[in-house]
Amino acid sequence: MSDEEEIGADEQQEAEALARALDRGSAEAGLPEDALQTAALLRYQRDGGALSPDRSEAILGDVLSVADRIADRAAARPEPRRDWRWLLGAVGLAAALLLFVWLRPGGEAAPTALPSPDLALLRAQMARASGGEDADDAFEAEMDDYRGAVYASLEERYGAR
Repeated sequence: MSDEEEIGADEQQEAEALARALDRGSAEAGLPEDALQTAALLRYQRDGGALSPDRSEAILGDVLSVADRIADRAAARPEPRRDWRWLLGAVGLAAALLLFVWLRPGGEAAPTALPSPDLALLRAQMARASGGEDADDAFEAEMDDYRGAVYASLEERYGAR
């Protein structure tokens, strides 16, 4: 062999990686894409891409061994504890109860005692209903007094706003 035909160490490693990639069906990173495509085309031309029964069994064995390792790791992993869920529910319920108690109006919710209309207001209403003279002015004056008393009792109960 001449110097030009001698295979270097890099070329030898690349050829071995290419052979492994073709045999395995998956390539490592760093292999030349055009060499992989050419080799795959030649392989497909030879047998139409069909796998031999031995090769099929080897691939199936590899897949099943990987699946077994994954299943073993999953079985060895401890089951996550779910005890914290009831705690989360209890904290949420306590927060809701606290908000309910805190936002509830204080004291008993008794109705506000409004003043009763006095006799003068009732007479002014009767006079206005019967159409007496100056009935409107007298009624409005009595009604203003009564409104003031109602507003004062509401302010006493709920405070000024």
